[in-house]
Amino acid sequence: MTVSDEPATASVGLAIPDGPSIPATIARLGRKLHDVPLSQILEGRAANALVSINSETGTRLVSVSSVLARPVPLKRDTWIINGGLDWEYKDVRKIRSLKKKANFKYVSIIYDIIPLLYPQYVVPFYVDLLKRYFGELFWTADYAMCISATTRRDVENHLQQSRMPVFPMDDWPLGCDIVSDDAASGRLPTALKDRRFLLYVSTVEPRKSHRTIIDAFEHGIRTGQISDEAMCVFVGRIGWNVENLVQEIKTNPVLADRVLFLSAVSDKDLLELYKNARFVVFPSRYEGYGLSLVEAMALGKACIAGDAGSLREVGGDAPLYIDPIELPEWSRAIATAFNDDEMVANLERRSRSEYAPVTWDESARRFYRSLERWMETAR
Repeated sequence: MTVSDEPATASVGLAIPDGPSIPATIARLGRKLHDVPLSQILEGRAANALVSINSETGTRLVSVSSVLARPVPLKRDTWIINGGLDWEYKDVRKIRSLKKKANFKYVSIIYDIIPLLYPQYVVPFYVDLLKRYFGELFWTADYAMCISATTRRDVENHLQQSRMPVFPMDDWPLGCDIVSDDAASGRLPTALKDRRFLLYVSTVEPRKSHRTIIDAFEHGIRTGQISDEAMCVFVGRIGWNVENLVQEIKTNPVLADRVLFLSAVSDKDLLELYKNARFVVFPSRYEGYGLSLVEAMALGKACIAGDAGSLREVGGDAPLYIDPIELPEWSRAIATAFNDDEMVANLERRSRSEYAPVTWDESARRFYRSLERWMETAR
């Protein structure tokens, strides 16, 4: 987007041509760039960055220059959709100034407002930045699409408490289908062969309550309630402020060989992990949605979830809910789930019968239907 004294314009994406597959592109670049200095590679990347695009023929890499085409005028009938997660890349105050001049509409997608509600769960560096970002966004947006009714209510309550105007908002569900671009089945790590394991798919950070699972798992082992073959599997990158937890696990003789950290897992391998897990846990202290919970339910898995944020909204009557900080209850539930086939089978039945999966295609349709309804009323 350009802000100047010239007529307001923005770039718009047009048809995206098919490009080479990601593995082929990486291999080709590797051959071409073998002897090229790093400084020259960085200059080239800045001049023509690549983005990943999903198409009918699979995931492709295309250049940004091929996606961005002609500039379009920003005027009364122009709608700009802010996809969120852009707080480091957009100056919302300048956008608001431009909006006053050009009178276009600004639509925001809001995932959660954790920095405003629970700043202790945000990387310290981002707390003030995100508070300023949301403050500017709430004065700029004409309409918002929230990823859950919980997030929408949180935003509305915050605006009312802050004595700010409450602008129109709607919510829609995210998809839960994991689509692999490879027909072959995924592979389980060797360490999980013939083992029962609980699965938690999430970035490892304080808000996600991985320590609750670790403490409950260790308690079950030490008291003999969890068998020697049971494993605990965390899928997700190592986030902030968990260095001590990770170090404790690695040096704890009871846990060192029983807790597996996995990251950069492919969709097909993630599907394999879900399908083979004894049960899935999601003890987060707050969520704007809870994507891995709905993924697990859509696959008919037994789920034990925290009773916080949007998790009860998206999970309905399928999971077993436990307060994220109630360690004794988590200890009992995890030990029981490892040993009680009837409990697991009942939770699996509830996932299949009580949860209505939403595909990503259907999620997109609902998003645009809501947006189109508001566009009609706003004209």
